[in-house]
Amino acid sequence: MSPMLAKLRRDARSRTMATHRSRVLGKVGLWSLLVLAGALALVVTLAMQVQGQLQEPAIVDACHGEDADGAGHAVFLIDLQKPLAPAHAKLPGRLLSDVTLDLAAHTELGVYALADYAEAPRMLLGRLCKPYGNGDLAVGTAKDQDATTRDCDDLPAQIPSSVRDSAKRFCAERDALAGRIDALAAQARNASVDNAYLVEALEDTLRDFEQVAGPKSLYVFSDMMQHAEWFSHLDTPWRDWDIEAFSALRESRASLAGASPDQTGGFDATIFYLARQDVTEHPRQRLVHRQFWEAYLAPSETVFEDQAPVLQYAGVPLMDVPTEAELVAQERERVRYERAELARMRADLERSRRDLDAGLERLAEDQQRWRERESELRRDRERLREQETALASERERLATPATSSLAAEEPRGPVNTGGGS
Repeated sequence: MSPMLAKLRRDARSRTMATHRSRVLGKVGLWSLLVLAGALALVVTLAMQVQGQLQEPAIVDACHGEDADGAGHAVFLIDLQKPLAPAHAKLPGRLLSDVTLDLAAHTELGVYALADYAEAPRMLLGRLCKPYGNGDLAVGTAKDQDATTRDCDDLPAQIPSSVRDSAKRFCAERDALAGRIDALAAQARNASVDNAYLVEALEDTLRDFEQVAGPKSLYVFSDMMQHAEWFSHLDTPWRDWDIEAFSALRESRASLAGASPDQTGGFDATIFYLARQDVTEHPRQRLVHRQFWEAYLAPSETVFEDQAPVLQYAGVPLMDVPTEAELVAQERERVRYERAELARMRADLERSRRDLDAGLERLAEDQQRWRERESELRRDRERLREQETALASERERLATPATSSLAAEEPRGPVNTGGGS
């Protein structure tokens, strides 16, 4: 090999190695830049989270801090154990916004859904604390004097920035919670209902209310159909939705479920009422159903806000109640028994009537005999009087000759014969 060719090969190898080193260094530099960018993004994210955590207590403390004296407590109980029509899927989320508009400043709202367990009948979906009052979002201009309650999408420019920021943070949390509720409601498509521990969830809520002071409010989104082993509106005919019978059943299971909470009132109740077609849609059935829950929540005043009716659903039978065919058979047996009892009563009445007629006839005969006996006694008395009169006349007659005989037998005086003495 010539020296020139060897030199060319060495130069080519050197250039190849240099190119390889530059490529390796370029890749290392690119990865370094990517790592630095990722680290920077992580630092920014952590900083934002830290900032959010530093700001969040301002909302939480609004219901538990020094300025929260007399703060209110509210519970929104959502019944998603029953199927909802597609048109109702977003209704609970919209109602959450309506509920928050009713809340006063520093009111804590707990949002729950019914759960599948009687021992834990509520599932916490989230908590909200309203740090501002509705009046804080109003301005004093004449234009806004008659305006409705403002929400976060209608904040006036004149309100303080601190109020605006707290309202936006609150509404962001509320809207996120409403999204989770809507996602759960969209899944409520079951054709049949296994359980609905509505009474148990309400009792847990009332026990929570006993532990807190300040104004208390209860909101319920439900068709208000309890469905449990010990009592079920689905398994019980609507004519038997009696609060006294229900209370007796509830007290009978106090050893298992604990005593019922004291119904001392002290809270406002609003029921977003879903009437079920062919179940509680009829006015008479709806009235009986509402009277049941009004009596249960008494002495607190209960307001029902009707929502659009939803379709009927089937419930898995839980109570030992007769089927429809058994009810018909029982009704027929009851009618047969009542008819037989009515026939027996009619026979007894007819027999009593005959006995009464016979008794009246005997009484009439006795009265006739007594009248005849009275006539005989009257005639006997008359004869006795006649005999007494005759005896008196006879005594008088007999007495007169005796007197004459005595007078004739009386001695006479001496007779003068004319001789001298």
